[in-house]
Amino acid sequence: MVPNISLNKIKERAALWIAYGLIIALVLWSVFEIIGYTNWVEVDLPLSPSDFAMIASAAGTIVLTFGLLLLYNKQARIQSEQTTIQENQESLMEQQFTPHLTAGVNFLSLTSVQFVIQNTGNGAAFDVSAEWEVAGEKKTWEVPNLPPGEKHGFPIIVDGDSWLLSIDEIKNYLEENNASSVIDYRLTCEDRFEEEKEFSSSVDFGVIVTRSESDEIWNEEPLEEISGHMRKMQRDIRKMRRYQQNNDKNEKWRKRIEQTKEIYGFIQEYDGITVEELNSLTNISEQNIRYRLQSLDDAGGVHYNSNTDTVQLASESQTALSEF
Repeated sequence: MVPNISLNKIKERAALWIAYGLIIALVLWSVFEIIGYTNWVEVDLPLSPSDFAMIASAAGTIVLTFGLLLLYNKQARIQSEQTTIQENQESLMEQQFTPHLTAGVNFLSLTSVQFVIQNTGNGAAFDVSAEWEVAGEKKTWEVPNLPPGEKHGFPIIVDGDSWLLSIDEIKNYLEENNASSVIDYRLTCEDRFEEEKEFSSSVDFGVIVTRSESDEIWNEEPLEEISGHMRKMQRDIRKMRRYQQNNDKNEKWRKRIEQTKEIYGFIQEYDGITVEELNSLTNISEQNIRYRLQSLDDAGGVHYNSNTDTVQLASESQTALSEF
């Protein structure tokens, strides 16, 4: 695998390699001169102090230059690593906030569809534009922003002022215009760094419709079965409700009879008792007590005086309490 080296790194290393090459060539030339392999410069031995000083100065310059090159090389490597780290951080941030748009035809119901775009990326999409071509006509829709994971739907075909959402209407429109069922679309947007993104592909409307018709055939029988179960559950719920209502009525009558018996028992024990006293003894509201006393009075079981709120036993009481 060949390492991927950027152009800037190649330029930096090329300058360093040239400098190293010049130093190595200078050192080799000096050695060749000393051993007499080359004779480009005449050297008379023994060296005079001035010649020795010049040679020492040249050697020192070479060593210093070599040291500076090493320092430069180290600094260049540090800078290169920092640049790489920064580029990786920027790339990671872009990945974390990069939108990715996809499109397709989704069903609104069993008989209607729409064109839907979705942001499957990690960042919000801004200034979203969706463009597709059907029957030779291009349609463009725009959305201010589309958060990650969100969808937005548009009508596939606009015939004049009408939005065609029905599957049959769209099929008839394509047949009348002798148009392909393949919809080519192009989506554009900007990320949070105002960098433009573009996505394009196509979707086959005919394949989706055929698949849905096949699903309807397979799902027709289960849907009818589910509908039958739902109707049965509704009938059972109505039966339970009627049964509960009857129980409530029976409980109401039972409670009424028990209250009447209790009131009548205290009247037998305390002849001439008042409604207030019955209320304290039975814990039944005064209104209900008056209602029960009036019923007993109408049946001839007691004499209830509404003016004084007192009740007395009738002289001959043959009333069956079950009537109340």
